[in-house]
Amino acid sequence: MHFKNMFVILKAVIYLSTIILVLSFLIVYLNSHPPRYPLNIPPSNYGLKFEFVEFTTPDKIILKGWFVKGVPVAAPFRVRELPQTESLRLPVIIICHGLGANKSDFTELSSYLSKAGYHVLLFDFRGHGESKGNSSSLGFFEQMDLKSAIDYVKSRADVDIDKVGVYGFSLGAAVAILTASEDKDIKAVVSDSSFTSLKVQGERLLKSSFLPKFPFLYTAIRIYEIMFKTDIEKIAPVHFIEKISPTPIFIIGGEGDTQMPATDAEELFKNAREPKFLWIIKGASHGGTVISAGREYEKRLIEFFDKYLKEQKRD
Repeated sequence: MHFKNMFVILKAVIYLSTIILVLSFLIVYLNSHPPRYPLNIPPSNYGLKFEFVEFTTPDKIILKGWFVKGVPVAAPFRVRELPQTESLRLPVIIICHGLGANKSDFTELSSYLSKAGYHVLLFDFRGHGESKGNSSSLGFFEQMDLKSAIDYVKSRADVDIDKVGVYGFSLGAAVAILTASEDKDIKAVVSDSSFTSLKVQGERLLKSSFLPKFPFLYTAIRIYEIMFKTDIEKIAPVHFIEKISPTPIFIIGGEGDTQMPATDAEELFKNAREPKFLWIIKGASHGGTVISAGREYEKRLIEFFDKYLKEQKRD
């Protein structure tokens, strides 16, 4: 009788463990394999001159993007065309999109950066848009993607390689922070709606799914670490943001953001070193900062990049 009870208990433990493993795996898999976002808004829709470009990461993933040509300006917001025979190296801004999105999300943003005198590189992270790859590592391998994008723009004769800025949103913002903490080729960073750490995001996801933190969070973390061969603590912008200094960072958050709440932006700002700037946009939801702020968003973004890229002195 005792043996029979032990067998029943063992069987229940096996069933329960299997359910925990399967659900935890699904949490990681579904979030790291977002469907390809079909949005396609090329820069030509805004009358911009651009090139289709591609470059390859060290792990042989082909990434595709658009290189939008900047228009030299004689004064802020006053555009002048140069003769086609005249060559001019301009600062460049690399734009990093969010999870499950693609480069088309920021075509409009690229239009006013271009008209303010910046080349702009819009590209798709691995597993997104037109780029190769089957999955997202949620911030780990994407740092390699951004570094490859930096290497690409530095290879161009029309880019001022001493004036490379990065703008990131959500996942892209986290990647921008993590990459800039190591790569000093980046001279200015704008982080809009970054998470503080992937672990915290996992906790929020479980809470919204009504699954308990124990044992699902710890199981999902272990599955993630095995799947991508890394430590989840390495995907924690809040622990690395201080290393960005003396590179300037402009941190933006949305007051109404429930996915990456304004407290995330405030915590990142607290941990960052000077020069640093914080802007919490009233009423803005996740992905709604640009719309909520309107023209003020464009104004502040250009003022920040102008100060730290165009006015940057060479050593």
